[in-house]
Amino acid sequence: MRLPPARTRFLVAALLPILVATLWPFPGQEPEGFLSCIACSDDATSDVLLNILLFAPLGAALALRVRSIPRCALIAALLSASIELAQLYIPGRDSSLGDLLSNTLGGALGAVLTRTAALWLLPSPERAARLSRTAALAAAVVCWVTGALLTPAFPDALYYGQWTPSLAHLARYRGRVLAATLSGLRITPGPIPDSHLVRERLASKQGFSLHVRAVAGPRTPALAPLFAIYDDHEREIVLLGPDRDDLVFRFRARATDLRFDQPDVRLVSALQHVAAGDTLAITVTRGGQREQGRYSFEVNGRITSGLGCTVGCGWAVLMYPESFPAWMRMLLGAAWVGGLFALAGFWMRTRGDALFTAAAAATGLAGAPAFTPLVATPALQWAAAALGVLAGAALRIVLSRRLRRSPQRILTAIT
Repeated sequence: MRLPPARTRFLVAALLPILVATLWPFPGQEPEGFLSCIACSDDATSDVLLNILLFAPLGAALALRVRSIPRCALIAALLSASIELAQLYIPGRDSSLGDLLSNTLGGALGAVLTRTAALWLLPSPERAARLSRTAALAAAVVCWVTGALLTPAFPDALYYGQWTPSLAHLARYRGRVLAATLSGLRITPGPIPDSHLVRERLASKQGFSLHVRAVAGPRTPALAPLFAIYDDHEREIVLLGPDRDDLVFRFRARATDLRFDQPDVRLVSALQHVAAGDTLAITVTRGGQREQGRYSFEVNGRITSGLGCTVGCGWAVLMYPESFPAWMRMLLGAAWVGGLFALAGFWMRTRGDALFTAAAAATGLAGAPAFTPLVATPALQWAAAALGVLAGAALRIVLSRRLRRSPQRILTAIT
């Protein structure tokens, strides 16, 4: 059986993720209707970037079949409009003007990249050196930006202590808090008169220690708050609670203020052997200035330290499904770091390019954790960065061989 042409296969491969990601229903939830705002949700920045990334391959595939970039953008816009219309009737989906605009932008960007492919697929030696070093520098910058986004940011406001609160976006925890203290300061349900002391202790350069004593409830189906602090604008400051068998700690970071998604600090299987009615004594400690991104958990006397976010958590500011298992989060972190440095390898030509890339990798992977609230980059992510460079170089070699075989046909297809 003869396969469809490569352009058709590429178009189908670009369409399938879009249809699955946008039309998959969530039973038990009502459609949320059409939202006329452009940046609607709390993680609107992440939504815009994800929509652009989702539709960029479609724009690239369209550009191989349609010669006009505006027409590619129009097709992407029509597809997006059809999806937004369908989402009005799909359980659990929301439709918005912002999604339509960002999807169209992603399609146009993919088309532009395809039409200019000759400039970056076949660069001159001088341009290749500039591209490689720019890509390596950009990867290092992303590592530092990740650390900056995950820096704690506690607003100056009136804080409220909350014990097993009922929050619409989270599951309900059926346990009971007996006492809670933050670095010796007692936190009770309701307004906290000394809110400035809470903020100072959370942001202290010497770190903090949050202790919660409680009676455990039944196992939860998703993240549920055991203890939380919110402010008078209903912004989450800190949250401690179970997520199935895991124990989760969240804090407000700059990423939240900039409307990105945010990863949590998670102790996997911490509550696996805790039954309803058991006593829980939980202490979450953040290290001092030299270990500002390191957290330790003590659960009924068992201590686990060295937890926190790494450079590889950059993917999680775009999308952080809490249901992902630990091994998948680990692989995504490695894939993210490898992807960051792959373009530097793709354009690398000389020993000078290689040395520059190595210096950029060291600056990002070692420098960012040293000066931002990130834990030290694990060996797996260091290896992923090296593999990303090698994979980029290997891809360039394969493409170069194909271009040598039929350069005119390939260049005609992408221009």
